[in-house]
Amino acid sequence: AVRHDLRRLLLRADALDHLAVHDAEPQLRVAEADVLHAAAAIEPSSADIDVLGLHQGYVRTAKAAGLTIEPSWPVTRISRSGTGFEVATANAEPVSCGHVVVAAGAWSDAVAALAGARPIGLQPMRRTIAICPTVVQLPPDGPMVGDAVHSYYWKPEGPNVLCSPADETPSDPCDARPEEEDVALGIERVNDTTTLALRSVRTTWAGLRTFAPDRVPVCGEDPEVPGLWWSAGQGGYGIQTGPAMAALLAGLISGTPMTPALGAAGVDPAALSPARFSV
Repeated sequence: AVRHDLRRLLLRADALDHLAVHDAEPQLRVAEADVLHAAAAIEPSSADIDVLGLHQGYVRTAKAAGLTIEPSWPVTRISRSGTGFEVATANAEPVSCGHVVVAAGAWSDAVAALAGARPIGLQPMRRTIAICPTVVQLPPDGPMVGDAVHSYYWKPEGPNVLCSPADETPSDPCDARPEEEDVALGIERVNDTTTLALRSVRTTWAGLRTFAPDRVPVCGEDPEVPGLWWSAGQGGYGIQTGPAMAALLAGLISGTPMTPALGAAGVDPAALSPARFSV
C-alpha cells in the first residue's frame, strides 16, 4: 500500500537531490552520501487546509439549504416503517424518513447494525498529534515533511512544530486520547531526522481514523437493507473526501447520473460499494 501511494505521489512530484532537499527544507539532516540509499520528492501542488473553517463552511451551507443539525442526539433504534424507516433518538420523538445515511465515522458499524445491517468490519485507528516549541525560526508556509514509509511527519504550526509518529493504533470507537509514549515517539523520530531539537510539548490531541478492511472508503447502498446507505471508512481524509462522497451518494440515492467531475476523476461506484464485502 505504501509503494502504491508513493507511485501516485511521484506522478505529480518533483524528484530532489540532496542539495535541493536542503534548499526545500534546511532543517532536514541530509548528507551527500544519503543519496546512494535514499531519494526525496516534493509535491508542489499540495496545500494546507483550514479544517475548522472548511467544516464551518459546510455547516453554514447545509443550514442555508434547510438542513437541521442536532448534535449529541444518539440514535437508539432504526426500524422499518412502511417503505422507509423510523429513527429513534435519546432526545426527541422518532423521525420518519425514506432513507438513512450512516456517516457515523468510527461508530458506523454499530449504527448500521441498529437497522439490521451486517457490520463491514470498520477499524478505528488512533492518530496522535503534538505541538512543540522549537528554537528554530520556521517559515509559516514551510512544507509538511514526512518519510516514504509514513513513520512520522511534521510541519510548521505558527511559531511551533506540529508533529506525529503517524501511528495507527487499533481502538474501539471512543473519544480518543493521546498516549505519552506515542507523543514521545513522534518527537524522537522528528529529532532523529532534523535539527529542530524538540524538547517540550505545548499541547497534544488524538483522533480516530477509521478504515474498511481493504482501506478503501465505503459509499453506497447496503446490499441487504434497501434504503440504508453507507458513507464511511475514509481513513482520516473525511474533510477532504466529504464533498465527493456526498455528491456520489446523492446521485446514487436520487438515481441521477454521476457528476462530470467524479467521472473525470475515475470514481467507480462499484469499487466503493459496501456490496463488495458480501461476496
